[in-house]
Amino acid sequence: MREQRWPWLLTAALLLAAAAAAAWSTHLEWLPCRGSMLSGSIIYSYDYVGPGFSDACLRRMDGDQGPWAPQLKVAAAGVAWLTLVLGLRWQLRTKAVASLPGLVTVALGGAVAIGAGHGQDDSPLVVLVLTIELFAVVALVAISAWQPDVRGRGVLRLAVVLWGTTAFGIVHTIVEYVIMIRFSDANWDTPPGTGYLTVAVIIISAILTAIMTLRTPQRGDDDGPHQDHHSGSLTPALCRES
Repeated sequence: MREQRWPWLLTAALLLAAAAAAAWSTHLEWLPCRGSMLSGSIIYSYDYVGPGFSDACLRRMDGDQGPWAPQLKVAAAGVAWLTLVLGLRWQLRTKAVASLPGLVTVALGGAVAIGAGHGQDDSPLVVLVLTIELFAVVALVAISAWQPDVRGRGVLRLAVVLWGTTAFGIVHTIVEYVIMIRFSDANWDTPPGTGYLTVAVIIISAILTAIMTLRTPQRGDDDGPHQDHHSGSLTPALCRES
């Protein structure tokens, strides 16, 4: 069966769109810290240089959200995974289970949009963030079990896509936070620049997805040897001639 490349390449493009939205959102988030972003970082041997952190910057480090729309980057990542799942020729039950991480990610984007700036309860957000990567593991196991055509390299490529589309899950968030607090001494809460590693993860995932897709040979229905098809008709003819 000839492989469908367009869902993979479209997914990679949507991941790049999610990365662009995440980069812009992160840039706006830390804009009040301009001029002091690297103060206290490993680059300056943890020394504090420059004018110091402004009050607005300190509020950002304390978790204050700005007027930007962070839900766009989250929703785009979820749509990228749903595009792949719905575009491939999989069984209906496979698509139903595999869609879960994408649906949860889109729901997270919607929850952020509804609750942003309105003082809503954060518990739905927490539940969604905690379940994104769990559903990703469930989806990967289901695909491996129910789709015999997805083996080896195919599973690895799916894992690469999921690595990028679940970039806003709890595991990614914790890993980035641990890295950032080691990068900067200004880690009494959220160090400046937190979020750019997420952007990098999404970009790398998109690039690897595109490369693996373009390097995967397309096998057509008529790519196999035709000798067996003809041998069935030639053998009797040869026997008759003899």
